[in-house]
Parts: sequence; structure tokens; C-alpha cells
Amino acid sequence: MIHTLKQSLCPVRFMTGVMVLFFFFLIGSCASKLPMPEKLFPGYTGPQIAVTPKAIRLGIAGLVKTQVVIAGSGFQPGDSVFVDMVSTEGNQNINIPIDAAKIDPNGQFTVEVSKEVKALEILKLDIDPSDLTPIVVRDPIPIGKYIVTAVSVDSDRKAECPINVEAPSWGDKLKDKIGVWFGKIRIGR
Repeated sequence: MIHTLKQSLCPVRFMTGVMVLFFFFLIGSCASKLPMPEKLFPGYTGPQIAVTPKAIRLGIAGLVKTQVVIAGSGFQPGDSVFVDMVSTEGNQNINIPIDAAKIDPNGQFTVEVSKEVKALEILKLDIDPSDLTPIVVRDPIPIGKYIVTAVSVDSDRKAECPINVEAPSWGDKLKDKIGVWFGKIRIGR
């Protein structure tokens, strides 16, 4: 009886081991490498930029964890660029400073939008200094079309590309509601 029980448990242990290895490789293969934009044209020598993803949603939990990467080429090596996100719709004058970057010897740069810019400038959150909890006190930037611009400091080179800002999906709203329940997000209104 015991020998039969041992034989029947062996496939269960084997399958459990296979599942553990599968999840280990699945999680371990999630690289921290930045997702590079695909719209940079290698044959074009003028300044150009591209952003990935092409659209962002205004859910707090989702946007803070989303990697937003801006890459550019065709700039003067050794120069620096200022990268901004500017409103293009209506009479709103929205200009969000993203970051500054140094141009490499190939005339290229890469910038990842920081969590602070996403939280403070795009979502318009306050941050509790004691525990870094985001506090919702005002509405985020309006949904619509925006332009990401890169302007060089020393030369007159400039490039731009579009990015869409979309309303949060129902999944984003659910994540944010769960964040409020567990105290990870506070409502300060």
C-alpha cells in the first residue's frame, strides 16, 4: 500500500517541480530592459524622436508602473536636449517638463519618464512625505492628443512626436479602487 502511494505521489511532485520551474523562468525572463520605440528611421539624418507606448491611460496604479520611453536620434553629439510634453488641443496651455538628456557620440538619446513626473505632473497627485503614498487632490491632465518635443540646447535642432492621453479603463479603475481599500492610494478631496 505504501509503495503504491509513493508511486502515485511521484508524478505529482514531478509536475509541481515543472510548474515551479516554469514560473521561475517566466518571472525571471521579464527583463528590466527599456522598451525602445520602433519609429526611428535609420536612414534619416535629421532630428527625430519616438515614444513608447504611443498612448497612456490615466489610471494611477497602471500609469505609475508603465514604462514610458522617449528615444531620439539625429542630434548634435555632445549636446543636450530638453524633453517636454505639450498640449495640442483647445485653448489649454499645458507644458510638462519630462527630463533633460545628454546626446551620445552617435547623436542619440534615451529618456524614461520618471514615476515622479507621471505622479506629480501628469496625474496631478500630491505625495505624502512620510510614507510616499499618492494623494488624489485634483484632476489629472485632460485626455486628448499631446506632442512630445525634444529641443537641443546648443544647436537649433528640434523634433516632436504625438502621444495620446486616454481615460482609465475599467481595469485601471478597479486597480485604483483596490489601492484605496488597502491604503496604497489616498483620496484627499
